[in-house]
Order: sequence, then structure tokens, then C-alpha cells
Amino acid sequence: MTIAEAAPKDGEQASKKPKVIVIGAGTSGLRAAEVLVQSGCEVVVLEARDRVGGRIATSSKLGLPLDLGANWIHGNQGNPIIDLAERAQCSYSVDELDDTVVYAPDGTLLPKRLGEELVTKMWDYFDDGIEYSARNFSEIKTNVSFVEYYRSRVEADCLEGQGEKVKEYQMKVVELLGGIVATDIKRQDLKNLHLEKPIPGENLFVSSTYGPVMSLMAKTALENGCVRLNAPVEQVETVYTAAGPLHTVCTKDGETLNADAVIVTVPLGSLKQDRIKFTPAMPDNIRQSIKHLGYGSLEKTYISFPTAFWAAESTSYFIFLAPEYAPATNSERKIISAISLAHLPAPYSQPTLLFYTHGDISKRLTDTLQWDSPDVSRQNILAFFQPYFSRLPGYIADDPACTPVDILSTNWLNDEYAGNGSYTNFPVGLVDGVEDIKTIREGVPGSRLWLCGEHTAPLLGLASVSGAYWAGEMTARRCLVEFGMMSEDAERALAMADGL
Repeated sequence: MTIAEAAPKDGEQASKKPKVIVIGAGTSGLRAAEVLVQSGCEVVVLEARDRVGGRIATSSKLGLPLDLGANWIHGNQGNPIIDLAERAQCSYSVDELDDTVVYAPDGTLLPKRLGEELVTKMWDYFDDGIEYSARNFSEIKTNVSFVEYYRSRVEADCLEGQGEKVKEYQMKVVELLGGIVATDIKRQDLKNLHLEKPIPGENLFVSSTYGPVMSLMAKTALENGCVRLNAPVEQVETVYTAAGPLHTVCTKDGETLNADAVIVTVPLGSLKQDRIKFTPAMPDNIRQSIKHLGYGSLEKTYISFPTAFWAAESTSYFIFLAPEYAPATNSERKIISAISLAHLPAPYSQPTLLFYTHGDISKRLTDTLQWDSPDVSRQNILAFFQPYFSRLPGYIADDPACTPVDILSTNWLNDEYAGNGSYTNFPVGLVDGVEDIKTIREGVPGSRLWLCGEHTAPLLGLASVSGAYWAGEMTARRCLVEFGMMSEDAERALAMADGL
């Protein structure tokens, strides 16, 4: 069944179109707007930035376009982003980025088989931990980190004869998972780890960037003139009348708009900071649930070179374990990893390395970007990563081919419209993340005021682009049910058809 089929026929609803204000033109807001427009609502999308996309954004600073936000489609089975990527004629990579090597703390290359085994076991333990969490949720105590479960698996499974050194490596490689949960993996709760369950299938790196996908997502809202840019919202006031709730939305520049319903798609971090004032205030249970969930710090640094000096071999993914040669700004010797974009298929291949960081390292790098001098910031960031890329095959210190041309670093931690971070996570001490997500997703009872985003997604797809897309769609359908433009049975049928 399609959205159009679920909508009422001519004459089945009042002549007045319901007016809905969507706050935020990211993935969730654009999908909500699309569903509502196609169903006959009057829609206004208020976006704080001078562009659509939210935390999906691209830059051509280094030449070919690069993603500042999402790079991956996580899971290709039943994922709506796959269909959008196909329609947008995007290119994505799988095998090209699979060849992995691991460097020991002293900078030497571990035997390839050992390195691959360390990474494979890390993923196996993570997947097993997710299933363990789902099966034993009620029995698992609060304040237990996933790393405690991981350590128990390492102790039990480490092969005889491998020794303490291999155990040490296995306990260091787990830090890579911090890039998945967007925070230090030691802060990931075991009890609620099942909320990290991925969509089934392969993870695809979007070689052609998310730009074409975002253009397709935004098409309906833009073509119908729904989007107002540079319009950050500061206040939402709700008044209850005999005809139903009415909302007044005020922007930073003083514009006032009225609506029958409001869908708020700002990031979880913005909700945590009370960036928007709600009158009446949000109910305490919603405020508490927003407080309980965590908000991440995943950042990216692209470093381009004249040529891909490291690319003579097939290796495309480099992992540096607890490096003894780490710069002073990585005094805790946190793990660092890099992806070779030289191994992407033509025409997207380029002599660039992509480094992911999270947690304290992200904080230090983004603080560096706040310096008054861009040149000093650039030098300090290159000084941070030089000990790592200088270990790669083919590196010669005085060779111009090995001297970086330029860098591109994200700065979500200092972006107020991103909520000063990126991606929802589930910190140690969280009691019941499912209930918190449902509480936020339900919105304010009887008010036609909903909160929506990757933090309110179906429990399969949380903290992902696909989850944000689903969340926007689900919330729009609930809005249509409220207006009598879709029956609850039709809404449930659509949800079942989509597997939500």
C-alpha cells in the first residue's frame, strides 16, 4: 500500500488543509515533509542553516566531493536508503575497503592473519554482546560497560600459546567500536547494547557521497516551496482550543508562524541543551528520557596527498594500536584508524586518507579548529596525524609525494545546529533505553507536537540515516492519523509493509 492509497478520497476530509510546521530540514524532517505534502497537508519546513541536509553535508575543498556527515549505508537488507541511492544513481563500495592491516604499538606491522583475526573477533564479540543484551536484558545489572563483557570473552577465547601480548592487542582493538557508538566504548552500556543492533546485510561506503541522496530526499519539499532557510526556531507555544491544539512558532529573526501541528526534528543534542523553548514546558517524563540518552562525538579528518604513495598494495584500512609514538595530544595512546579513498572505484578514487575520531580525541581536534589562525590549526592537526600516516608503506619523509596537500576536518562538536555532537548512544547507567526512546517518540499527548529524528527511530536503525528517514515517515503518518487523513489500520498496514 502506498501513502497515496492510504490518504482519503475527495470529499472525505474538511476542505481546509491541515498546516504542519516541520522544524529542521535534515533526513527526518525532509521525509516527514514529503509524506505530509503528498497526502495533502500544507507544510512549512523551518531550517536554521543556509542549506538542507542537517548532518548530511558534502565539501569539495580537496577536489572531489567528500562527506562531512554520513559515509555509510549500514545494512542493505530492507534499508530505504538503498532504494534512494539506486534512484540517485549513487556508487557504493564494499570489497574495496575490506583489506585490513594492524600496526602494533611500536609501529611494526602485525602478521596480516593475526591483524585480521583481531578485527574479526572484535566484531564477533560485539555482535554476540548485542544478542546477549537482548536475551538477558532484565537480568543484566545497570552500570555495567560492554567492555566488561568483551574482556570476559577475550579471557575465555584467547587461543592457547598466543600469550598475553595477543590478549593485550585484542583489548586495544575494541576501542575501534567507539567509532560505531560515537563515544569511548568503555562508556557503552551492556544492558542496552541491543539498541545498537544493525540492519541486516552488508555495510556500504557511499563512494559518490550522500549528496545525490540528499538532493532526492529534499526534492518534494523544495519543489513545493516548503523550505525556509536561515530560520532557526527559538520558541514553540501551544494553546488548547475547542477545535484542537494550535501552535505558534517563533524564529530567531522574530517571524511568527501558526500551525495545527508541529514536528520537531532537531538533534538530540539540541533537545538536551533546550535550544527551543516550549510553552507549556515539555512533560517531565520526556525531559528525563532526553537526559538519559547519550549524544556522541564522531568526527572525520581527510588528508590529501599529491599521490597515494601507500596504494601500491591492496590494503585499504589501517589500524594503529595504542601507539607508543602517539603525539602528546594523544597521551592516552588511543587507537587510530584510517581508510584509503585511493581504493574507491573510478571516478571517485582520490589520494586521500580518511581518519575517524571520537571521544576525547575528537574534542581535542575540534578545539584546535577553533584557533584564530587556520594555518596554525592545520599545522597542529597534521602534526597529530603525521605519526600515523608516516607508518604507511611507501612513505619517505623527504619525498614531496608524501607531503600532505591539504586537510578537511569536521567540527560537529562546535556546531550548535548539530547539537554540538553527532549520533545518539546508550551510556553506562542507562536503565531502559527502549522506554526512553518510546517516550520521546510519543510526543506530548493530545498536543499534535512530536519529537522526531535518529533518536526516535525504530529499534532497528537507531542512530543512522535510515533510522532518521524511518522516524520522519512514522511521525508524519501519526500526524495524518490525528487529522483523520489516514486510518490507524492503514497506518499499521504501512508500518508492517515497511517492517517498522
